[in-house]
Amino acid sequence: MDELFVLHLNFQEDAPVYHVTPAQRRSVNQLSEEEQIKIAKRIGLIQHLPTGQYDGSKKIRECVICMLDFQIGDPVRFLPCMHIYHTKCIDDWLMRSFTCPSCLEPVEAALLSSYDDGAQ
Repeated sequence: MDELFVLHLNFQEDAPVYHVTPAQRRSVNQLSEEEQIKIAKRIGLIQHLPTGQYDGSKKIRECVICMLDFQIGDPVRFLPCMHIYHTKCIDDWLMRSFTCPSCLEPVEAALLSSYDDGAQ
């Protein structure tokens, strides 16, 4: 096989895969410019959500996404609705759907309204 062709195949296999919609996933190489911008904005919004470590003081003891109990020191992310999840679990979820998996509150609307409140 041609070396350049093999290199191209390996690059495509290693390319990240994103969910354009909850049911549609494509390699970053297959995304339109508009889809890439939308995903970049979503990643930026996710990074603005606060994170921490589970300290055992919360009533919530289980991540409802993976259904595993939180362990002391687990990295967690807090949503504006005050629900908490393992960081990896919720980040993956939010790349597909920008709503809280527990209460279905739109995360983006809460984030954007908090920016608007701060700007006044």
